[in-house]
Amino acid sequence: MLDKRYQVFISTSGSEMQPERMILAQTLVGMGFFSWGLEQRTPLSTAFARRQIDDCDYVIMLLGSSYGEQSVSGVGYMHLEYIYAVTKQKPIIVFKHEDPASRDEALRDAKPEMREKFKEFSQLLQNEVDQIFTYRSLRDLEMAVRLNMSQMLERYPAAGWVRPQNTQLLQDEIDSLKAKVAQLETEAGKREVDPFLTLPKVSMHEVLSFEYRMHAYQDGNFKELKVQKKLTWAQMLAVLGTTFMNPTPEEYFSKRMNEYLNEHGLSDARVEMPRAHAVARAQINIRALHSIKMQMRQNEWIVQSGRDDRQRMLWQLTPKAQKLLDSNLLDADRSFQLKSNY
Repeated sequence: MLDKRYQVFISTSGSEMQPERMILAQTLVGMGFFSWGLEQRTPLSTAFARRQIDDCDYVIMLLGSSYGEQSVSGVGYMHLEYIYAVTKQKPIIVFKHEDPASRDEALRDAKPEMREKFKEFSQLLQNEVDQIFTYRSLRDLEMAVRLNMSQMLERYPAAGWVRPQNTQLLQDEIDSLKAKVAQLETEAGKREVDPFLTLPKVSMHEVLSFEYRMHAYQDGNFKELKVQKKLTWAQMLAVLGTTFMNPTPEEYFSKRMNEYLNEHGLSDARVEMPRAHAVARAQINIRALHSIKMQMRQNEWIVQSGRDDRQRMLWQLTPKAQKLLDSNLLDADRSFQLKSNY
């Protein structure tokens, strides 16, 4: 077996979590992980934290009883690191204290508004993260890490890092896996689309409703909103179609959708925040994005087109969809100006 190591980014609220952070880091090292993270944050350190998240295999959110220091936008640095990890689709695991109110008063936020932010962030993690575990003591934390980080490797396999002398073994393993993947893709044919073969094809005028999150700004304040967006399938094809004129990596589904939502989300934000003047960081629900992609494939609007040199799956518009884009069928339903950078 390859001598593989994994990089983990640890995000905490700050220095009050030092004992837990030390136990977590020591346990991870003993299990063969490299741990990263910043305890002292400033606006200048945000870019560095993001680079660490970009390069890591897993992200751990270690939550005690404090929201932590806030950025200039009023959002905590730990909260921002979580949002960034989600946008990068990093596997996230949360270890949170079982009873924050039982911790020493000095370890909790003093101001009521900060305690409320802590509760909201804690609930956000509870609602959105699949892998979330509680602890009460440092010993509980150590045991939870030992048990659940091993399971994370099985549930969310990552490339990791291999010692230089083992790179040939890794390359041999990669070549072997590539050959197996090619064989399976050939043999399976259309089998991989079985989960959505039962999807009925949609018509251009049918309306799709999906959820997304964004940051909205009003009167100098910042708020994260979760809203519903409605588009006809004609509009959806118009949004995504020009991006996939040529074979394009799968990640551009989310990139293009999020760009569109940033461009057109202000009217959605104003339903809840009438004086909102700007929106940013729009993020479509991952499940909704998957459903959109599968429906477009079922409608024969997109098709897989091999892989690039980085082994990323490529997708391309079909001639059928191209004819729809070139026709007047979309123009009658189009309530926005197409914009694409690709």
